[in-house]
Amino acid sequence: MVAGIGSHAVLVTMGEQAPGERATYTQLMRARGVPSLFGLSLAHVLGTSLQIFALSVLVYEQTGSAFWSGTAFAAGFLPQLLGGAVLTSLADRWPARPVLVGGAALRAALALVLATGHLPPAAAIALVALVAVVQPVPSAVQSALVTRLLTGDLYVLGRSVFNIISSGSQLLGLAAGGAVIAALGPSATFVVAAAVQLVGMLLALTLTSTPAVEAPQGRWRPGETWHGNVALLRDRVVRHILLSWWLPVTLLVGAEALVVAYVGEADGSASPTGLLLAAFPAGAAVGDVVVGRWFSPRARRAAVPWLFVLVGAALLPLAWNPTTLTTAVCFGVASAATAYQLGGQQAFLDAVPPAHRGLAFGLVGTGIMTGQGIGPVLAGVLADVVGAATTITVLGAAVLLAAVFLARLPRPCGRRGPRGHRGDSVPSGRVRPGEPADSH
Repeated sequence: MVAGIGSHAVLVTMGEQAPGERATYTQLMRARGVPSLFGLSLAHVLGTSLQIFALSVLVYEQTGSAFWSGTAFAAGFLPQLLGGAVLTSLADRWPARPVLVGGAALRAALALVLATGHLPPAAAIALVALVAVVQPVPSAVQSALVTRLLTGDLYVLGRSVFNIISSGSQLLGLAAGGAVIAALGPSATFVVAAAVQLVGMLLALTLTSTPAVEAPQGRWRPGETWHGNVALLRDRVVRHILLSWWLPVTLLVGAEALVVAYVGEADGSASPTGLLLAAFPAGAAVGDVVVGRWFSPRARRAAVPWLFVLVGAALLPLAWNPTTLTTAVCFGVASAATAYQLGGQQAFLDAVPPAHRGLAFGLVGTGIMTGQGIGPVLAGVLADVVGAATTITVLGAAVLLAAVFLARLPRPCGRRGPRGHRGDSVPSGRVRPGEPADSH
């Protein structure tokens, strides 16, 4: 297959999947370019986690202020909202390989600058925030690239592996992050983070042939992302799917943010905190393996409403302060059930033209990051009034309420682009990821 953006033409071998065939990890790892993207994603998450952890510790050592330490932690995330709102339309205009290589190189350079220890806390935080603004662009480029490298059930299995990598990195960070800093100190940890990002850059360099689609016409303008996002949200199918992905995650993150307070209310001992926090990424990893690998495409779509409901139902017992083990199971089950999102991946792709998938995935990420910021704040406000345990149950009930309106996948109504025009269906044999449309 030959595809191109402007003068960038490449010959690619895609991971293709026959209609109705269940994908395997072996097929996935044989798809050209996909193992490199998995490695790049792992390096990105691990390196960034080490960097943020080390910066928070370093800033606290320098200032003795919990406020500045918390600000240092948030500096790697909150500014991405700005980049997601302004820059992600560039993901549909720029070739993938240079963007992915450049993003990894920029993250490595940032870690090395921080390793010098010469920056005052405010300057270090500002530099981290500045780099964070542009990070949604390589993230959106990578997500859009996956849709062009994988087809059929392989695409959904690939998305589940990216989720597993993220969950696994969280577990690894909980298990080893503090130990690395304790053994090496913050400055040396920055160097380790830079080395990890450089490994990701080398993996991105191996993407010698990356497929592309025709870029949007005309010059890029700063308002292009905003107008494109608004147009995407006007589409009934896109809006429904995005809200179904954003709202439960926002509420579940709110519950996760209350774990420390919940443990404090229960018995005052901090010892169960690590187990309960680890239940969230562990459950998510299990859910993605089971639903992504062992459910057929039809079963995956049929399970969406039931898994959606399970996210909320698993949180309901918390108001009655069950045992630590039961609480961990509840958190793990709720997190595992978020794998319902895999059942809507194809419907989302069908609703977005290939030329605007970078923008669309940028919008997905922006919504998730917004929810990760809003959920803990709202949960904390309510918990101050009624307590953490009751608040977690209320959050579960809110997921169930959202399920009434959002749990079922919407019926497709024709694919529209960000400018509101109907997109042409992709002819057979062209770049069309996901399952066949007639299987919905």
